[in-house]
Amino acid sequence: MAPMSLRVLAPPTSDTSHAPTLVLQCDSKKYMINAGEGTTRVSAQHRASNTRVEHIFLTRIASETLGGIPGLLMTLADGGRTSMDIHAPTNLKYALATTRFYARRDTMSVQAHEIDWQAPQTCFQDEHIRVQSVPLVPTSYGGAVMDEDESSGSDPQVPPSSPAEAQQWFDAVIRDAWKTQAGYASGQSPSRNPRPLPKPLAQAAQVGESAGRQAAVFCYVVAGHTRRGKFDAAQAAALGIPPGPAFARLSKGEDVVIERPVQWADMDQNQRTQWLRAQKSGKSKRPVSDTVPERELETVHIQSDKVVGASRAGPVFFYMHVPTMEHLEALLSVQDAFQPYTMAANAHLDEAQQQTPHVIFHAVPLAVWKDPRYEAWRGTFGPQCHHITATPELCADELTYTSSALSLLRLSKIDTHAFAVPGYRLEPALHDPSAVPACANLFINLQPRGPPKMLDPVAPVFDEPIEAMEHKAGLPDAPETWDAYCRLADEARQAPAVPPASAAAGLADQVEFVTLGTGSSVPSKYRNVLSTLAHVPGEGYMILDAGESTYYQMARRFGPGLDGWGGSGSGQGIKSVLGQLKILFVSHIHGDHHMGVVRLLLERRKLAPSKPLFLVTNNYTRFYLREYDRLEALGLRDGSVIALDNALFDWQTGIDPDPQSTSAPAQVSQRVRQHWKALLKAANLKSIRTVSVQHRASHCYGLVLTHQSGWKVVFSGDTMPCEALARAGKGATVLIHEATMQDDEAEMAAAKGHSTIGQALQIACDMQASHVLLTHFSQRYPKLARFGATKADVPPIGIAFDMARMTPAAMRRLTAAHDAMALLLESEPEGEGAEESEVPSVKASDAAPCHATEPEAPRKRSCTSRHVQTTFEYRYVVLTFASPSKEAHAPSALSVRVGIEHALQEMHGTVGAGVAVDVLYAGQPTGTPGQRVVGEAVVRVASEYVDNLVSAVSGAYGAALDALTGQQPSMRVSVQQVTHNPAMLGSSSRTWMSELIK
Repeated sequence: MAPMSLRVLAPPTSDTSHAPTLVLQCDSKKYMINAGEGTTRVSAQHRASNTRVEHIFLTRIASETLGGIPGLLMTLADGGRTSMDIHAPTNLKYALATTRFYARRDTMSVQAHEIDWQAPQTCFQDEHIRVQSVPLVPTSYGGAVMDEDESSGSDPQVPPSSPAEAQQWFDAVIRDAWKTQAGYASGQSPSRNPRPLPKPLAQAAQVGESAGRQAAVFCYVVAGHTRRGKFDAAQAAALGIPPGPAFARLSKGEDVVIERPVQWADMDQNQRTQWLRAQKSGKSKRPVSDTVPERELETVHIQSDKVVGASRAGPVFFYMHVPTMEHLEALLSVQDAFQPYTMAANAHLDEAQQQTPHVIFHAVPLAVWKDPRYEAWRGTFGPQCHHITATPELCADELTYTSSALSLLRLSKIDTHAFAVPGYRLEPALHDPSAVPACANLFINLQPRGPPKMLDPVAPVFDEPIEAMEHKAGLPDAPETWDAYCRLADEARQAPAVPPASAAAGLADQVEFVTLGTGSSVPSKYRNVLSTLAHVPGEGYMILDAGESTYYQMARRFGPGLDGWGGSGSGQGIKSVLGQLKILFVSHIHGDHHMGVVRLLLERRKLAPSKPLFLVTNNYTRFYLREYDRLEALGLRDGSVIALDNALFDWQTGIDPDPQSTSAPAQVSQRVRQHWKALLKAANLKSIRTVSVQHRASHCYGLVLTHQSGWKVVFSGDTMPCEALARAGKGATVLIHEATMQDDEAEMAAAKGHSTIGQALQIACDMQASHVLLTHFSQRYPKLARFGATKADVPPIGIAFDMARMTPAAMRRLTAAHDAMALLLESEPEGEGAEESEVPSVKASDAAPCHATEPEAPRKRSCTSRHVQTTFEYRYVVLTFASPSKEAHAPSALSVRVGIEHALQEMHGTVGAGVAVDVLYAGQPTGTPGQRVVGEAVVRVASEYVDNLVSAVSGAYGAALDALTGQQPSMRVSVQQVTHNPAMLGSSSRTWMSELIK
């Protein structure tokens, strides 16, 4: 039986879902249960590789269980995965189809398996495990399944369809959005069809504790297969069974019929052995009668259990998701599904054959956990069962993203308010000795069985109160650098406040910007994807973009309830912030800017707000949210959320054009005009205007907000340098601008529709902004991007870090701390989990050591091959770039790397990290360049992939060639040299080569 283990990846905390993520590993294969928002980032923080996850099981169709699925799928696809299977209740296909406008890949297929919730059933089985789904459906839910004539919804443009036809359409959308082969012809793509989806098959509950949500919730019983007992060859011989096919049949559990001497019981051991050997020898050189006397034979029926030891039951664990008291009632009505695993049902069996659960994981609220009926149900599985609870009150609320927190702790030496580590709780609010609280990296061996224990941490650990953590803030490997940083930090902290350049520039000094997420594209352990929270004291909050986990970042920053970490009466908790949220702006459809919106709206709706939230977004995002609203009520249909199109507020053609525009105000309905006026009043704004900016996606907008007091805030969203934004935001008090790329990556920034740091600062100058806050940094430099020399007229620069709090006054003062920040963050070790690990490590002294993937058996040397071959791990490939243009220049290292990735994908279907490529040098050609050669690059690649790389680069065309050459159309690339020895590359003048040769 293969080793099996269970790991808690994401326990219930302020940072993570209360339907935690578990990862089951069987040998080298992995299975995941639930994937709420933040799953990808949590995995990166704890070096938990998901590359071998092949099946994902969801306990409910809800944001808390599937909010991280789109990001996880795209990350896995970009890493080279080609398929994924997802198992969940009805409406899984609908949920996946709603993401079609932003979550899609041409390199991975997704198979969605919907499980019927009418009765318990075996929903999955493979060579390692059997999974049984046990549906919990409240009796108040009438089983509202889509009627035959209503699947199309209320949209008159969509023809009615049956439930079966609706399912076929969902399947077509998923196959088209997630595919590994060419899809539909242009204009016929189901996943790009703008028509609304048919209604989900199972409607949301209308009454009860699940009102507005999907009622059906699954519990899962996961069991390893029974292992057959060991075949006893000696006992088989004692019964007269000759070696051969009978042995194989008996070991498989089959009975056999044999012939043996009638006198078998009276024969001595020597006679028996001789007879068995004779049967085994078959045709021998001498007749059998010459060696063994003939005997009268009898026919005997042999049962397999006479020669095969007792079988051993496979390990069993439960994932119990019981979110409400109604679901507890449903559980009590389906107890028969769990009866085979109770102590009573297994009491007559030997211990090795008992199927009582080794672990039960409880994702239940406190009311359910403490209910006497649930306590009694837990007790039926015996004292050897390990109960792990994810009840929030019974668990600590520890920091999840400790790498980011450690950076804040170090930066707090500069400013304790701007860079304060968010609150956390090391002890549960309540204790229950009958259960183990769920926590990150809790690990349980299932086969062989072992108790719950903690894996060795691979991330920074915040295991003391924050006031006692200062001694852990240093750089143990660079004490001199730490001392130098502390001196610079002291100087910056003691520097006097810097007055605003003008009275107008100081109007927003009390407005605070909480940079919840500051990275681009995908989350990392240091930076989450983009989101900025603006707080106007006494007036409320606004959110500018809301990438995945935005709500959880807010919950960690502000703390639980109404009062949060500040304690009783502070009024600064997450519920207070959500209750004062006025505007939620989404710049465009890319997932890293809006995948956190659903959770925000769900949590806000729980508060039953009396005033509406204004959701200003593009048509695609609004379309997606309206479809998702049928799964879980977000407030879009009851008036608590008012969705408005970005285009309505266009600064030139919208409802309230900028005075410098020559366009007349757009004609809109009276209702829209009322919403616009209500928005201005709610946020105390003089005007709200959007600007169409330049990015890869359509319908991308920046935002310009002008307050009644006179200050102006401009948010760029994702954009290349945009003159229109500079004009529309002229005289901004604060410009929040993306700065995705370094200054030496301008051509790549242009290709991806982003800005460099220098370009963002130039826009600030053109806009005559008083302050500029840079954010949306590439995850390639997650700590601190490199800043080149800035011009004298550049306004004070704020550098965004996750969870930092910035006011314009702080930006002015912290400009003096940039050198200290650079010294610190460039010196921080990257060893805090930079690489993902497949197998967790546990101390050898542990009682039940964590299993590792069994190594492959060494291959036997061929007796016919005596050739000794020397192998080299890497090959070094020299590329040259030639162009007839006098303006041509050498492409950057980033251009070369991205271009190679595109070329590999186009020619060989290899995506992302499928082939590791290191660009060691990119720049001017060394030695004597050939005619028109303007650049050179040296690339290192694993020897097994060198042929793929050479053929891909040699045949690069289209987008791959454009990226490879830095968007220089007349440039061509050639493979100049391939070698295993860097010393043979023709020049040792390059510093990287000198170090490599050493």
